[in-house]
Amino acid sequence: MHVLVICDAKVPVPPTQYGGTERIAHLLCLGLSRRGHEVDLIAAKTSRRYSGRTYTHTHAGAGYLDRVYRKICFQALSFWAARRADVVITFGRVDYLYLLRKLGRKIVFTIHNPIDQTQIQEFEKLGTTNVSIVGVSRDQLSDIRTAVPSYVVHNSISVSEMAFQLAPDNPPYLVFLGRVTRNKGAHLAIAAAKATGYRLIIAGNVPTDEEGAEEFFACNIQPNLDSQVKWIGPVDDVAKQKLLGGAKALLFPIQWREPFGIVMVEALACGCPVIAWRNGSVPEVICDGQTGFVIESMAEMVEAIKNIDSIDRRDCRRDAEQRFSEESMIRRYLEVLTAMHDSVPR
Repeated sequence: MHVLVICDAKVPVPPTQYGGTERIAHLLCLGLSRRGHEVDLIAAKTSRRYSGRTYTHTHAGAGYLDRVYRKICFQALSFWAARRADVVITFGRVDYLYLLRKLGRKIVFTIHNPIDQTQIQEFEKLGTTNVSIVGVSRDQLSDIRTAVPSYVVHNSISVSEMAFQLAPDNPPYLVFLGRVTRNKGAHLAIAAAKATGYRLIIAGNVPTDEEGAEEFFACNIQPNLDSQVKWIGPVDDVAKQKLLGGAKALLFPIQWREPFGIVMVEALACGCPVIAWRNGSVPEVICDGQTGFVIESMAEMVEAIKNIDSIDRRDCRRDAEQRFSEESMIRRYLEVLTAMHDSVPR
């Protein structure tokens, strides 16, 4: 099978730092290539080559004419690349696809962000045959209405590359890992740590392009930083594994319906239980009472921290291996492709 994977133009595949969607695209390209499929990629500059060809495109500037020019260039590039493909898997926008549909290519539209019904209606203009939608959680797909076949493929990580730690570090600490914003709940993690007496390490960036984020940090996080609560900024993959593996628990008090919180899976792979607010994909990722606790209030989060030693860290690692490995994601994608074309091997 010949597959063309399309990603946006901002972040290379694989990413060097931030880029959750691009990490998933990398694992998909790598997994399909290792199974003997030819994989072409359209992505940002410095993206790697897999078993086929890699084509690069650039992010548009702010001007209208610049955006029009870039769009025309991309349509020509995608038309050229897709001439050899049996199927196109896109992590990009719907308007990338109209010319490809004219070629009669099968298209899988993978969506990592919250889904808007208007976006689905635009996709349906391509038709409802030989097209599919892939979401990253059941919760993400629960609000849409469409005649297009839709599937859930949970995000994955390379579990084998994540170091498992059987026991947390001593002295113990809790960890919050992610963008330091109100909807991620960093302030709630601080409150829970203060209530239980545990040290808390906050790792993550304060986004400068997100409205209210810097003010939130200045008013709600910075005044609480002391010997008990420490903010260390963004961390790379090596530091992330050490931080998660040594933590007593990951606090994930998410305050919005995030389609999929990949940091939960990274924590499980390192053996770190997760205490997460019941929002978005959380109940699909965390097995309540087995790999962590799914909570709905500050009181429940405090109680969960007190009971975290009841979670076997080996169960956390085992669940990551069984449900969220790259092998499980590739297998599920191949099931989707098989449903579109009976000749595609599982």
